[in-house]
Amino acid sequence: MNNALKESLNALREISSDIYHKYVPIIDDSTDISAFANPILEYPIVMNEFCDVLVNKLVYSQFESKTFNNPLRVLEGESIPLGYAGEHVYVNPAKGRGFNVNDFAGLLFKYEADVKVEYHTVNSDLQYPVTVSRQQLKKAMTSWDNLAEFITSLSNSLYNGCYVDEFRFTKNIISGAYKENRGVIQTVSAISDADTAKAFVERARELYLNFQLPSTEYNAWAKNGGAGRPITTWTRPEDIVIIIKNNLRAKLDVDVLASAFNIDRATLMGNIITVDNFDSYDDDGNKVFDGSAIVGGIFDKSWFKIKTQDMYMESFVNPNNRTIQYYLNVIRMYNMSLFANGVIFATSLPSVAATKVEILEGSTLSLVEGAKATINVETTPFTANPTLTYTSSATTYATVLKDSSNEKKAVITAVAAGSATITVSDGTHTDTIAVTVTAAD
Repeated sequence: MNNALKESLNALREISSDIYHKYVPIIDDSTDISAFANPILEYPIVMNEFCDVLVNKLVYSQFESKTFNNPLRVLEGESIPLGYAGEHVYVNPAKGRGFNVNDFAGLLFKYEADVKVEYHTVNSDLQYPVTVSRQQLKKAMTSWDNLAEFITSLSNSLYNGCYVDEFRFTKNIISGAYKENRGVIQTVSAISDADTAKAFVERARELYLNFQLPSTEYNAWAKNGGAGRPITTWTRPEDIVIIIKNNLRAKLDVDVLASAFNIDRATLMGNIITVDNFDSYDDDGNKVFDGSAIVGGIFDKSWFKIKTQDMYMESFVNPNNRTIQYYLNVIRMYNMSLFANGVIFATSLPSVAATKVEILEGSTLSLVEGAKATINVETTPFTANPTLTYTSSATTYATVLKDSSNEKKAVITAVAAGSATITVSDGTHTDTIAVTVTAAD
């Protein structure tokens, strides 16, 4: 018989009641399945106890060698207490100031730390049910092989369902950050030949090196409207992970990659994870988002905020149809962090529509002839990226010019005394600011 099964069944016996010990023998290599099965099937109290721990203990002890090996599971963080949202606090590096030997007043000045806070909530509460009937159990008890197969089928149903979803939801963190334009995104050419593959590796290596240096470019705090000054982040090389699609990995030679990143082959392969795609699907298997534009990404492992709040089994005995219903309950959060480096590679940028555009400087503005003023536009959602058009109702008095590097910023120039209305529009939503220009002295 299967040694692992024998050890598991004996371990189950050790934690069972005296009644279970009385009727169910210790199993060795010569034990016949009937000596084990008959008392379980004959005595309801023994069968109930066996079924009670069957999934909670026995199936769980068997599942690790049988379940889908989720390559993204290494990105999961520590568990969170029941009932709590995840709170992540980040303290920006302090700003240096010039030394002044005569600055006695500075001794009493309060230098507030630049503290940022982000919150992550539980967003996945799933239940994986499976029903076991008395007839199924009786059939499984006809041989050790049948029992092992039965336990494996329960493991596959319960835990594989959980880990397949975990793989899918982890990929969805990347596709969701791209779809909603919440992550830092860089465009790359589609990988079609050796030249484009080489160019991709060079870009990834550059970011691999840049991630290790303090920078504000590779975290998404400011992009998502984070308050205050941008945050400075960096990543230790061992915490950098590269996630790419299988079709790209097939075009990249491992030794070439190891040489490009100047790290040994084994270390590199521990930091490269391949996936099939970045598409998103609903519970019925229908594709709801086409992630084909996403090539992959390079991330600090802490960019992924994946935490388990609870994972436990419940069971319900239904005497009406002589079955036992098992429920594997899994409560988790799947989020991205704004406090960690992460860059998504894609062949094109996403298009996120705005539901509102607003000029932050208010509804009126007064300028002296010849002066300039910058206006800033905020969209709802903040990460929307529509093409904005800026117009002046009277260019004789005031003109407006969009910033060439920032769609949400424009410069108003006061031309002559008078008034003009400056309008910003995404084609559907608009906002205006009334500009009054006074003559220069």
